[in-house]
Amino acid sequence: MDGTTISASSGKEPRRPRMRRRYFYLALVIALTVGWVIGRNTAPVQGMEVTFHNRSEVPVESIQLDFGTADTQSSILAFRVAPGKKRVLVLNHTPGAGFNVKVRYKGGETQEFCALRRDKQQRPTIELKP
Repeated sequence: MDGTTISASSGKEPRRPRMRRRYFYLALVIALTVGWVIGRNTAPVQGMEVTFHNRSEVPVESIQLDFGTADTQSSILAFRVAPGKKRVLVLNHTPGAGFNVKVRYKGGETQEFCALRRDKQQRPTIELKP
């Protein structure tokens, strides 16, 4: 013989530390993803969801919202709300701070007002009538 030793197999397969590490990292990624998804879905609502309800017989052509803070200024413009219908607008704005609303009805009539100042609701409804 040439001096090579042959060892008998113990019957067990060799350990695979790389596979265990892969499973560990996969489980870690899955756990982090699940935690992130649960956190996003249970986070408190930031801002407001304002429902505008057209209680008139006249269609609303547009609703313009202007709001801001010392650092930012935002504007939202929504179009066409049929009589009796509702439109939900989401504002990244602190409840209670108020915002300016300008409503244009078909035929040219307009309304302008400051809405929800000192009202801390996060999902208020504003009834619109010319």
